[in-house]
Amino acid sequence: MKVPKILLGGVPFGRNNVGDEAILECIVQIVRSICPEADITVSTDDGDATSKKLNVKTVQLFGFSPPFSRKLLKKTLKENDLFIWSGATGLSDYPESTTAMLEIAQAAGTKTVLFGVGMNERLNPALFTLFPGPRRTAYQTIKCCTMGLIDLVQRTQAAKEMRARERIRETLNRADLVALRDPESLTALSRCGYIPGVFVGADSALTLEPADLDRVELPEKTRQLLHSDIPKIGICISAQREIQNADKLIHCFDQWVENNTRRIIFVPMNPLTDSALMETLRKQMKYPDRAVLIDGRREPSEILAIASQMDVIASSRLHLLILASIVHVPIIGISRGSKVDNFLKPFGLQSVGSVEECDFDRLDSEVQRLLDERAAFEMTSKTVRKELLERLNGATEQLRQVISQL
Repeated sequence: MKVPKILLGGVPFGRNNVGDEAILECIVQIVRSICPEADITVSTDDGDATSKKLNVKTVQLFGFSPPFSRKLLKKTLKENDLFIWSGATGLSDYPESTTAMLEIAQAAGTKTVLFGVGMNERLNPALFTLFPGPRRTAYQTIKCCTMGLIDLVQRTQAAKEMRARERIRETLNRADLVALRDPESLTALSRCGYIPGVFVGADSALTLEPADLDRVELPEKTRQLLHSDIPKIGICISAQREIQNADKLIHCFDQWVENNTRRIIFVPMNPLTDSALMETLRKQMKYPDRAVLIDGRREPSEILAIASQMDVIASSRLHLLILASIVHVPIIGISRGSKVDNFLKPFGLQSVGSVEECDFDRLDSEVQRLLDERAAFEMTSKTVRKELLERLNGATEQLRQVISQL
């Protein structure tokens, strides 16, 4: 019997993002649950650690800077029977690089699957913006001379986005399976045109299991705090798009711990950038000793174990919200694109604004409300989780059919 060779990629694995690594760990488990003997290769920037942890082969990270070997990409895709674009929000965040990988795989006769991939309402504007330079200057001059009737900057940007959407449609129509992360991603994808047979699944990271907290390496003071009964507010602020008016956020922190009956736990989803940002925020607090930073590189299962000890979590990182939902900890989202609100919607929640325009009064009131209503949230969360896992199981069965044909 032929051993199927499967390449996992399309996500910047190995780049210090706990959410991405949670996706990877879980998609490997899903593939192995379908086909235990599968020969799995992961495209990652952290090959040695990934290979050791997950018992997989690895190859360099394709599709993301710094420049990768296009020759090796073509060779790797041709050598594998199936390429799985393994999750994240790449359909809107970085559509061009990953659709290019799909095109190369399809041209080589390799089957292609999108599994748990999400899409924001808007494509990443940075990819389609005509940046300052001679061409933009000339176009702006034409706009001025025509009193705004001819806006070549807008036309150029719109044309670039239209071509990207057409490319997405054409490439996904050739895929063997498109299983998206949520219904809102399907709605966003429909703006690219007709793509039949799209399945709505869920994020692979929902199947992650927590580590044993007692085996997680932590300072003793932090460990004691996590095990204590004092209410703990988990916070993650992404350094990718920093929150505006941080002074108001810090004021919220100080209010929450002012009477010394609560603690704040900063939970970075990137041990480098998020940690540095949140340590800066902690030091600016009036009561910095009433907040703790979980520093160092952590496995996704360890972050999940830590999250399970929180009484409420507020995050601008989607995957900390996803992890919190696994253990039914109340969640508050600060939006970075529509993906956060998409996840909150089944819980009957909305974000408290975006990183650019956060409603700090709402943030404060939501923290207070959810601290008081954890039991009610847990009931809702259990219902939502059941529905999400049913969708994920459905997507897994679709993937099983593809793998069975390899």
